[in-house]
Amino acid sequence: MSGVQFGLGLLEIGREWGYRPSGVPDERGAVEFLRGAFEMGVRLFDTAPSYAYSEERLGLFLKELTPEQRATVTVATKFGETWDFARGEPVTAHDYDSLMNSLENSYRLLGRIDVLQVHKSTPAVLRSGEVRCALDDARGMGVSLLGASLKDLESAVIVCTEHPFMQMQFPFNAQNRSMLPAIEEARATGRQIYTNRPFGEGRLIQEGGSVRTCVEAVVREQFDGAVLFGTRSLEHLQENLAAFEAAYAAVRATGG
Repeated sequence: MSGVQFGLGLLEIGREWGYRPSGVPDERGAVEFLRGAFEMGVRLFDTAPSYAYSEERLGLFLKELTPEQRATVTVATKFGETWDFARGEPVTAHDYDSLMNSLENSYRLLGRIDVLQVHKSTPAVLRSGEVRCALDDARGMGVSLLGASLKDLESAVIVCTEHPFMQMQFPFNAQNRSMLPAIEEARATGRQIYTNRPFGEGRLIQEGGSVRTCVEAVVREQFDGAVLFGTRSLEHLQENLAAFEAAYAAVRATGG
């Protein structure tokens, strides 16, 4: 079976989101949540500038880690969309200057970036000369893995066939399987995948689905990368971790 790991999406520690949004933790609560996640064994954290306070709060937590602990953590972030704090809404911009200003601020907050994804990707965005130049500069700044956050198959084909892309993120769950061809293409071309929204923004659970069943519907596709779970609750995180480990073990036992 391919290597898929548990990843924690950090939108909910930065701003409200989801099928039934709830309150956002304050800075202290967010850092305590991240400490708890680390203690549970979470080592992949996915954030973005457009998640409002998320990068800043993750950065505060990362500063608490020893160099040896930090070396075990993978931090993924994005550029292409930022957060307008005054207006309380995201702002999309894929010109070179906006991308680099965003990236430099992410470095200031996070210290090191392991995975950088182009946010709000489209085929035109991914083929943009300004985006390609910004990606080249990001590699020069030390980013080891470049990718894209996307929702369409044409963009996925670009990621799977063109330099410098080696990774992509998209929604995938028991009901939304439109990106299944992208998983197959990624297997064939050696690209890494992060899937998100395993519970359909909570809708699948609200409609009676079990956590284990939802997770297994994703894990059985056997891709290299991660399944991202978004929560701000340590109780929910523990439940999601247990479901992921059980689903992963079951799929390994049956060979998919």
